Amino acid sequence: MDWLYPKILLLVLPALALLFWFDARSTHPMSQGRRRVLLVLRSLLIVLALLAIASPARLLTSREQSVIFVVDHSRSQSDAGIAAGYEAVEEIQRGLPAGTVSGIVAAGSEAKLIQNPSRAEFRGDEESGTSIMEQIGASSNFEKAIRLAKGLFPSGSSRHVVLVGDGVETEGSLVDSANEAAVLGIKIHAVGVSGEIQPDVRVTKLTSSQSRLNEGASLELEATVEGSLGGPGLLRLFENGVEVESKNIEIEPGVPSTHRFKRFPEKRNIYNYRVVVEGFEGRDSIPENNEALSIVDVRGKPLLLYVEGEEGESHYLVDAMSREGIRLDVRSPEGLPESLQELAGYDGIVLSDIPAHRIGEQRMTAIRDYVEKLGGGFVMIGGMNSFGVGGYYRTPIEDVLPVKLKAPDQEESQSSALALVVDRSGSMAGQKIEICKSAAIATAELLSSKDFIGVYAFDSQVHEVVPMTRVTSTSAIANQISLLASGGGTNVYPGMAMARDELSKVKAKIKHMIVLTDGQTSGQGYQALASQCHAEGITISTVAVGSGAQVGLLQAIAAAGGGQSYVTMDPTSIVRIFTQDTMTHTGRMIREDAFEPQLVENHPMLRDWEDGFAPPLLGYVKTNRKATSQVPLVTDTGDPLLAHWRFGLGKVTAFTSDCKSRWAALWVADWPGYSQMWAQVLRETARAPQGLNMDLRLEEEGEEVKIAVDLSEDAGNRRDGAAVEADIFHVPANSLGSGMETISTVSLEQEGPGWYEASFRPEFSGVYLVRARSGSQLVSAGYVHNPSSEVATGRVDEELLKQACEITGGSYLSSAEEALELSGTNVSQYVELWPWLLSCFLGLFLIDLIVRRWENVLGVGEQVGRIFGRG
Repeated sequence: MDWLYPKILLLVLPALALLFWFDARSTHPMSQGRRRVLLVLRSLLIVLALLAIASPARLLTSREQSVIFVVDHSRSQSDAGIAAGYEAVEEIQRGLPAGTVSGIVAAGSEAKLIQNPSRAEFRGDEESGTSIMEQIGASSNFEKAIRLAKGLFPSGSSRHVVLVGDGVETEGSLVDSANEAAVLGIKIHAVGVSGEIQPDVRVTKLTSSQSRLNEGASLELEATVEGSLGGPGLLRLFENGVEVESKNIEIEPGVPSTHRFKRFPEKRNIYNYRVVVEGFEGRDSIPENNEALSIVDVRGKPLLLYVEGEEGESHYLVDAMSREGIRLDVRSPEGLPESLQELAGYDGIVLSDIPAHRIGEQRMTAIRDYVEKLGGGFVMIGGMNSFGVGGYYRTPIEDVLPVKLKAPDQEESQSSALALVVDRSGSMAGQKIEICKSAAIATAELLSSKDFIGVYAFDSQVHEVVPMTRVTSTSAIANQISLLASGGGTNVYPGMAMARDELSKVKAKIKHMIVLTDGQTSGQGYQALASQCHAEGITISTVAVGSGAQVGLLQAIAAAGGGQSYVTMDPTSIVRIFTQDTMTHTGRMIREDAFEPQLVENHPMLRDWEDGFAPPLLGYVKTNRKATSQVPLVTDTGDPLLAHWRFGLGKVTAFTSDCKSRWAALWVADWPGYSQMWAQVLRETARAPQGLNMDLRLEEEGEEVKIAVDLSEDAGNRRDGAAVEADIFHVPANSLGSGMETISTVSLEQEGPGWYEASFRPEFSGVYLVRARSGSQLVSAGYVHNPSSEVATGRVDEELLKQACEITGGSYLSSAEEALELSGTNVSQYVELWPWLLSCFLGLFLIDLIVRRWENVLGVGEQVGRIFGRG
């Protein structure tokens, strides 16, 4: 007998003495016999209560046995192997001692309970086994299955796990599970059951000669291919999603072959390499293992991505930065990477004079995440298609910028009138008409209370959606626009004519019309009407949506109307085009006059700057300062010229003039400080060099990956007590060019001088990018979790299965007919006695109540007797 609180028993004698003392002093008119009975009952109640509080437990031993079968349901087993596994379970069950409890667990990528532990016999069928394999994944993870089995054993019995499979694990660690089971007293037994040899070709691994190297250095990649199929095939190598090399190979059944590729990565980046074996389609039974991945971190001098919207103008900044030792990778807007993973290889991004609709929402979101999450630098340079006039209002880029994109308040004194002429024909149904509504509403929100707006929809006729009215309530205008519906033919002329008439009636300094259509219009006289509008002070811009639009005519209308012509195949860019065109033509956003930059606060990027030091600039895009930003340079009217702030983990700089021959013509021609100033701006904004006092390593440990950071104060001293965190991102194996998904953020614990560790468990195939940070220090590394390496060789890994059995004291069965000896020791079990004591206490308490209220009990009995007597 064991007691949880044995000292409670010391209170028994004092409690009984106190009870006798109270009883001796009691004056209750009760017979002596009842008094003695009550004294005995209450003495027992006190003893029972104290015994229950002391929590006694009795140690019982049992020789009951329980067995959980873990049956391999991976792809390597095939249908025949799973069926053979079920037969082995049934055979072993028949040889178990009578009364043995058994349950069944399926092992694949995940674990699944097939049968709860019971004394019932198992009857499996091939069809259900195949269905289970599809549900839980085709890989082999015995660790998860054993973890599930641990929680299924009934209490008071010895615990045995029987592994039924080929022992070829592709995920998890059976040895680790066996060590844990041994500590818990669980024995693991095994019987080798393999599926049929299936026709299969696989890439077992892709290894790189170095995980980190400097740009331009040679890199050797080694791919190992083997299979049960023979014949010619093709081995293809992909670098960051682009095929760079291929080799014709000859596969001999059962003989591994090694193939080498040599690469010379020329630019700083994180390079993903993938090899794929092809040529066996239709014969290969496990296509999931036909590829393997590797990742390499290429380092070098600082590298920034430079995207210039005007062809032929990028050389000014590129040439200047090459003299300063800064490399710019020049790309067109269409060449801007769409994925966060590609952007991660750059220290900064420079966007110059590019409209938002040429970049797209996905790229803008990637840039925002690059700055906020990866600590990259971002510089936006002005131009006729940048900031507000570039359509960046209410985009992810505006979130990042240190300036607001609406016009300064003082510019709102000049009124504008805007007419939107929108196609509502049948071809605009669905997404297009809904996006047009959003674009019209966003445009209305850009206007001030002194401005006017009208919205006119056309099919074969014109419909006045919003009459030309002053913008006093954008919500009221939005409600009217939301009623716009599609249907009918296409005739632009009536819509343009009504918009012209309504604009002519309004007294406004600026009058502008935007015409949008996706089809072929009927009627004629469009250019003449546009010319008349222009002569009356009304400018016209046109938007052609899709390949069915009459692009030539719309361009001619815009040319005659003095506006811009836009062509887009993507309807989602309509909102950006509308806001860009509105900001451009309402005359508030661009100022083209010479001015001298003025220094209003010191900043490292303007070291050695003095007023009058630089020649005048000839124009800029108007913006407003955000509250927490720094604005060291302003224009002569106080508008922001150079603004800077930190966004998330990165830095962002906005320069509202340009860096080329339109507004910075005097800078690029005559000013020797042009190179120095831009070098200081880019260096201050770019991400700090990685790995100066911080190193990051990723190492596999069973199912987990260990993150290890070595942190130093300087070359000779370790840094202790630091806060170190790591962000973990994932790119799927089948879409290495897609965006990265944030998996988690983990805090690293200090394990030694300057040494910090944490771990994570990769769940999906693909590339994991880990970015560790401590203060301003950032360093990144990659880890590849390869696709399924499941194989179908028809062989059993007896060595691994026997090792697991040996660790736990179990037995390895050469066949299912061999008897399984459940020779486990007696199982000890503590049985708590306080519930029984509490039940006795409640029973005695009822008896005590009856004795104390005996007269009442007799009265109730008489009443019951009378009731039944009458009946």
